[in-house]
Amino acid sequence: MKDQITALSALQSIDLVLRELERNLENYPKEISRLKEELKNEKESIEKLKEELNQIKKHKNELESKLSHNQNSIKKAEKKLFEIKTYKEYEALQKEIAEIKKSNAEFEEEILKEMENIESLEALIKEKEQGFSHKEKEYEKKINEYTKKIEELKVTYEAKKQERNKVASLINPSVLSVYERIRKRNGLAVVPARNEVCMGCNMNIPPQLFNEVLTLTKVIQCPNCHRILYVEEEIIHREAQTA
Repeated sequence: MKDQITALSALQSIDLVLRELERNLENYPKEISRLKEELKNEKESIEKLKEELNQIKKHKNELESKLSHNQNSIKKAEKKLFEIKTYKEYEALQKEIAEIKKSNAEFEEEILKEMENIESLEALIKEKEQGFSHKEKEYEKKINEYTKKIEELKVTYEAKKQERNKVASLINPSVLSVYERIRKRNGLAVVPARNEVCMGCNMNIPPQLFNEVLTLTKVIQCPNCHRILYVEEEIIHREAQTA
């Protein structure tokens, strides 16, 4: 039975390595996705700023077009002033010119604001693009490293799986079944016993049961956590010398 306990202990060591490999094989792709998503969101944010900039420029162009149109209207109206024969018509045209000039003043003020907005947005976009360029290079490097690591982990994982199959083949199917059941429930299935205490749950083991563990004649489970118990070689030797 000693060889079975030894094989179980070796199997558990392999399973712990496999579990860590599986965790990394799950986490690295998640991290790659997170980095890509962050870059995508930042790029979309910059694109939105550019779209906002285009809309402001478009609005500014529309204002400038209206301003230009009004200025032409003023020139035409001012020419008409010399052709008008009645004071009433002259007064009406003067009023029209005054209203157009007032409108132009509002356009000019709005155009100035939009120019300031454009300048501010262009500076912000430039800053964000520079930051994005730096982050993109940094993240691409990380993604390449993680991708390479995943491929390495896959190779290691397959080798460990084969090693596990070889070790598992050395274990009695009924014992292996007990091991698998405990492992799925408690994580660790094989734990040492020291000084009549189970190291898995830290509960006392009856002396008679502890003595049975020392004999290594059969698989003994902790009465509290039901993990398979074993005793280190040095303890067995020490107990044999004191017997």
